[in-house]
Amino acid sequence: MNILIVDDSKAIYAMVSKMLEEGGHTALWAEDGLRAIEIIKSNKSKIDVILLDWNMPNMNGPEFLEYNIKEKITSSPIVMMTTENSPDAIKKALSLNAAEYIMKPFTSDILFNKLSLIEMML
Repeated sequence: MNILIVDDSKAIYAMVSKMLEEGGHTALWAEDGLRAIEIIKSNKSKIDVILLDWNMPNMNGPEFLEYNIKEKITSSPIVMMTTENSPDAIKKALSLNAAEYIMKPFTSDILFNKLSLIEMML
């Protein structure tokens, strides 16, 4: 699968992309929601899943989810991948059409478990 990682941390991107590539997936990176929009609109290859951080400059995760509801730029499942772990944050993300929620830090087992759930939905 082609997976877009939207996170302002290069370290998180490096860690998650390594996990994904070891699992046979292709990782792309956007440092914030605005860059993710550019990549989605211009990307010739299909993006199968988006891993989305909550706290980022320019456009954060919830703002990206709200934008996607209004503009319908992607129908790819979006998985929140964040340190935000309050019940209110989780409810907000899910109410904005996030398909799943992963709390940082996480292991590759957790990541691939969520991706398996997403694949069953596709």
